[in-house]
Amino acid sequence: MEKKTGIMLCACALAGAAILLWIAGGYAVASEAVYPLERSATWFQRNVTCRIRTLWRRQSYAAENVRLKREVELLRMVLGEMERTKPQAKRPVPAELGGWVQAPILSRNGATGAKNFLRVGKGSIHGVSEGSAVASPDGLVGIVSDVSLHTCTVKMITDPSVKVSCVLETGDPDLGTMYGIVSGTGTKTVSQTEAVVLYAVNPLYVGHLKNGFKPPPRTRIVTSGLGGIFPKGILVGSLVSSPRSDSTKLEQEGDVAPAVDFPALEEVFIRREN
Repeated sequence: MEKKTGIMLCACALAGAAILLWIAGGYAVASEAVYPLERSATWFQRNVTCRIRTLWRRQSYAAENVRLKREVELLRMVLGEMERTKPQAKRPVPAELGGWVQAPILSRNGATGAKNFLRVGKGSIHGVSEGSAVASPDGLVGIVSDVSLHTCTVKMITDPSVKVSCVLETGDPDLGTMYGIVSGTGTKTVSQTEAVVLYAVNPLYVGHLKNGFKPPPRTRIVTSGLGGIFPKGILVGSLVSSPRSDSTKLEQEGDVAPAVDFPALEEVFIRREN
């Protein structure tokens, strides 16, 4: 009896050992079977998923960068407005928009291909009206010539039909205040010597300067505020060289390098009158 019991116990032990070996072997086989899938998943995680996450993060950072740039440009406009209105106003310009509407440029030269025009993504629903001044933080851009509900057309100051009353900042009290009219050159060309100095895709010129007035080159030219269209003190450009006599010999004129790089414009600010 004891012999039979010992045999049964040995058989059970052998069976248990066999089962354990079978389970261990099966686990190893299963592990080896899923190994390629696990390796592929790990590779996908490291090489594809991480790159997708990086791409999304870059896009998010780029969008944030664009937003911050817009806010900086807006603050520059508000700061310029505050500087211009400081002598006349006892309180600063509201820090929200400072009277300017920020607008993206949708296209250039319009559907007809006419030069010196911008189509801008803000319209009457945003408070834009025909005749509003348009500027950038660098200087004067133009005037709103057409308005729809959500868009408007801007005629740039490079167009010969736009006339801007300006003041030349000579910095010399003896010369006094010197006024002139700035407009686009149109078909007018500058001399070779002036062209070398100008480096401007869209040159301007200033006319109606009184004779005997000889401001130095690089004299700043800003809006005078006369006429009620363009606010006072917006930078227009700077003289390329000393003025020369015009065709009438009664007044002088000179070439002007614009303050704004018009081809590089991506956004503008439109003056919103209360």
